Amino acid sequence: MVADSKGRPAKVIPVVVTQAEERRVEDAFLEREATLFPIAFAALSTRQEGFVLRRHVEEGDYVNKGDLIAELDPSDHVLRLAELHAALQRAQANLSEQKRATERSGELFRRNIVSQGAHDDQKTGLDRVRAEVKQAKARVDLAEKALTELRITAPMDAVVSKQSIEAGEYLERGDPVVELKRVDQVIAICTVSERYLADIHEGAPVDIMVTAHPGRTFNGLVWKIVPDAELESRGFPVRILLANPDFLLKPGMSARVAFTRSVDNALLVPKDAVRRDDDGAYVFIIKDQKAERRNIELGNSIDDRWLIRVGLNATDHIVVTGNEDLVGGEGVTIVELPPPGPPTLPQEFKADHGGAKGS
Repeated sequence: MVADSKGRPAKVIPVVVTQAEERRVEDAFLEREATLFPIAFAALSTRQEGFVLRRHVEEGDYVNKGDLIAELDPSDHVLRLAELHAALQRAQANLSEQKRATERSGELFRRNIVSQGAHDDQKTGLDRVRAEVKQAKARVDLAEKALTELRITAPMDAVVSKQSIEAGEYLERGDPVVELKRVDQVIAICTVSERYLADIHEGAPVDIMVTAHPGRTFNGLVWKIVPDAELESRGFPVRILLANPDFLLKPGMSARVAFTRSVDNALLVPKDAVRRDDDGAYVFIIKDQKAERRNIELGNSIDDRWLIRVGLNATDHIVVTGNEDLVGGEGVTIVELPPPGPPTLPQEFKADHGGAKGS
């Protein structure tokens, strides 16, 4: 018999109990706010100066690698290149003439008609003219390269996020042209405290809920854990990679990242066993025929059960029915539920009443 503190019979509350189910589960143990960023970013500027001849893109356009973005007027560069080609041809003609002169000098030197010094002067002249040809060729190559740089092309598949030029505008070297963002994949960046870092691994799957697309979950992978904590929050930046083939995800969108981990021998209890108040979630367990309140830390919901992270043991007997009448410390009597299936009459009842239909 259960008694109260004065030895009087205490009220006994009938309850149904169960024990936690043990099995391996995936626990969504941590959620963090995140912001989406492009996987790559490029701010293009001009390598040459000149007037903008044409602009081929607008903000929001999608470009492929190699697509033409803008052109500068090539007129001055074409004239300069023609001058350099002519200078190269003159240098090459001088080289041919100097080669012949050096060959004649060598023949005369072998016949002792010219001195060693005169022949050396011819060879020195040949080296000088060869250097002049090399310099002229380098100038032509640079001018040809400059001419190609007047056509500004996309270095990657991307979206034009900003354009900074207009046709007719004069650009100096280094002036901005456009900004590009690669968004066929995006990165969600959040911070995680050192308490949880041991449970987060590069390559692990994560779920991402984006504010702009309520009710939809996107799949991602932990890409990088930056090994440098932010001084104020002591949180480590974590970068999550998401595929974005339909371009639904935009840089700057807000999101929530749910990290999961595998838990062996996780404890699961029926949802009816869990109650809540201002102090958090709790259950009642039975100890010495009395109800005892046990505060718990809930994990995620799995079917009709809650994952219990902290607060229970596998051997605890947990109240699943009758807990609405409990506060803690009450005496209880455990009610055994009948087995599943249609009800059956006790054997003695069958014997007393003939046990057969139509008796």
